Amino acid sequence: MKMSELLKIPILSNAKIAAGKNGVGRSVQSVNMMDAPDIIQFLKPNELLVTSAYFIRDNPQEMVNLVRFMAKNNCSGLGIKTRSFLHSIPSEVIKIANEENLPLIELPLEHSLGEIVNESLSYILARRTKELQFAINTQREFTKLVHKGEKLSKIIDRLSTILDKPILLIDHLNRVIVETHHFRSTEMKKLRKNIVKDIDANHSSIKQQPLYLSVYKPSSLKGKFVHFFPIDTYFKKSYLLIIGFDFPVDGYTLLSVEQVTNVISFELLKQHALSEKNLHIKNNFFTALLDGDIPESEVLKRGGKYGLKKDQSYNVIACKIDENNEKITQSLSFYNSFQVEGFKYTIYEHLKSMFSKTGMEFCIFIKNDIFVLLLDRENMKSEQQLTEFIQSVQKKLHEQLNVSISFGVSTHCKDIRNIHKGYRHAVEALGAGYQLRKSHFIQTYRTKDITELLQMIPLANVTEFYESTLKELAYTTNKDLLSLVQTISVFIENHCQIAETAKRLYVHRNTVVYRLEKCEELLNISLKDSDETLRLRIALLIRSFLLEKVKP
Repeated sequence: MKMSELLKIPILSNAKIAAGKNGVGRSVQSVNMMDAPDIIQFLKPNELLVTSAYFIRDNPQEMVNLVRFMAKNNCSGLGIKTRSFLHSIPSEVIKIANEENLPLIELPLEHSLGEIVNESLSYILARRTKELQFAINTQREFTKLVHKGEKLSKIIDRLSTILDKPILLIDHLNRVIVETHHFRSTEMKKLRKNIVKDIDANHSSIKQQPLYLSVYKPSSLKGKFVHFFPIDTYFKKSYLLIIGFDFPVDGYTLLSVEQVTNVISFELLKQHALSEKNLHIKNNFFTALLDGDIPESEVLKRGGKYGLKKDQSYNVIACKIDENNEKITQSLSFYNSFQVEGFKYTIYEHLKSMFSKTGMEFCIFIKNDIFVLLLDRENMKSEQQLTEFIQSVQKKLHEQLNVSISFGVSTHCKDIRNIHKGYRHAVEALGAGYQLRKSHFIQTYRTKDITELLQMIPLANVTEFYESTLKELAYTTNKDLLSLVQTISVFIENHCQIAETAKRLYVHRNTVVYRLEKCEELLNISLKDSDETLRLRIALLIRSFLLEKVKP
């Protein structure tokens, strides 16, 4: 409650505000009485102090210090019983109280300090009891609406009726999901649009703390405020925006809004659980599609509801949270798999929302820890435009979720039957970027043209060339030999530069030299021979598709 309200109770009806009138809006939660010399160290925020000023009656500077300390520590006010020991309040004390906007009150003589404290505390406790009962009744009313299966729009309409204020519910993706009838007019539609625009522009600062904005248009609400009340669910933060409150908001109103935000939070959690279940079914379908476990006749029947089309060509984009960024990894500390899945779903929603704004047709799935987007080739932007858009997605995800994500982009798939190849290419592109110790990158599958040419050569001839070039490295599963294959690949990719190869592989240059010498010995070649390195480059390109068809 406010000081101005407390001063209206009967026992304080004859009290006079000697200074600090502009501070009567201060909150008061308790009342204390003290006359000890060490009075300052016992003061608390939102506390009204009443005193006879006996110990500081002859020391105006001590009274000045007391007023300054109380103002700094957000106390409610200072009540002094004058004409007992202190005949009048010193002018310098009145001056400081006015400057600090701390109410300085002359208490009536007819009541003792003990009576004033008891009466004031009784009133405050009665008010708190009334507020608590109000909160309980509000909670009951809105909980009943949820139990009846009422939608969020009905719940928010009811709150709007109680408060007589326009209300918006904006989700964690900054989308308006509920609005009251007040937003049907042109002016209010403009206000809604500007609010959403401001949230997009100030997402990071809004995320950190509750916020309120001043309204300039429409004129009927000019000077009022837009109050943001956060609704937390998992890693998401939605907002209940109430327009037209004065500042500060009174306790009854805050309690009613707080209870409704709790109810809305539970309703959003329920909707989230249902959406996650549907996503799980969707992802199972995609995994079965990649594994070839769905008959072709069933693919379109089941995939149609997710946006898949029979003769449509696709580009596949695979993206993943970077694991080698220590700062970001530390900020993503999860206590259980439930939190992990919730966070993955949050990223899924952000990706879906951002790609929806491009106007391109797309489908999105999750496979293990990889987010997969299938983009319609017919509506595809140029490669440069697509790269610039993906960069903007990376930036927004970092700003909004403090997460770093990298992307691998595939070759195009002619139809649904080739999506598994596009997925493999996108994942290989992603893996290639991580192999080079990169993060927050966009890697395109670059070997599509040469690979397609190689695939036109009879398989037997390609296999013979591959095996004769890589010899015992061709089909090895030995960990040490695979490290040799990796070293050759990075060495050739970096134009046979040993220092750069060591840097990319995060090993000492002597280790690279040793591995290359071992390769020369196993393959019976010299890596200084340009013809031999060309043969190796082609053999490594063949390796990317041959191992799927030829088993050792």
